Amino acid sequence: MKTKKNLVLAVLSICILALALTFALVDALVPLNVWTHPLLNFLFCAAVGFGIIAIYLGFAKSSPWYFFLSAVLLGLAFFYVLVQYISWWICLLIVIVVWAIFGIMSFMRAGNQTEDIALNKSPDYKTFEQRKAEKAARDAEEKKAEKPLPEIKSFKDKD
Repeated sequence: MKTKKNLVLAVLSICILALALTFALVDALVPLNVWTHPLLNFLFCAAVGFGIIAIYLGFAKSSPWYFFLSAVLLGLAFFYVLVQYISWWICLLIVIVVWAIFGIMSFMRAGNQTEDIALNKSPDYKTFEQRKAEKAARDAEEKKAEKPLPEIKSFKDKD
C-alpha cells in the first residue's frame, strides 16, 4: 500500500513538473505575457503544485514539516502573483496572514507531539516495567520454541 502511494506521488510530481515546463515553454514561444518571465512562471506553477502536494502530505502524515513547506511554497506563489496587481507591502501582509493560517493548521493537525513525548503521554510510551515484562515474555516464547539439538554420534563412539 505504501509503495502505491509513493508511486502516485511520484507520477503526480512528474505531471506537475511537465505542466509547469509546458506553461513556461508556451509563454516563452508564444508571448502570453501572463506575468513577467517564463522562468518565473515555471517556478510559480511548480511552487503551487508542490505546495498542494505538501498540504496533502501534511494532513495525511500529521507532519508539521510538510505544513511548513507548503506555507513557504504557496506564500511565495501568492506573493509572485499579487505583486503584479497590488502594492508589495500589501502582498507581504497577505503572505504573512497565509503563513499564520498554515501555522495554525499545522498546530491543530499535528499537535505538540514533542510535549506528549516529553511528558510520557504518547500512546506508544511504555514504562520500564512494561518493557521488561514484554522482554521476559518474548524470551520465554523463544525458549519454548527452541528444540534441543540432536545428539551427533561419531563412528568412534562405542555403544
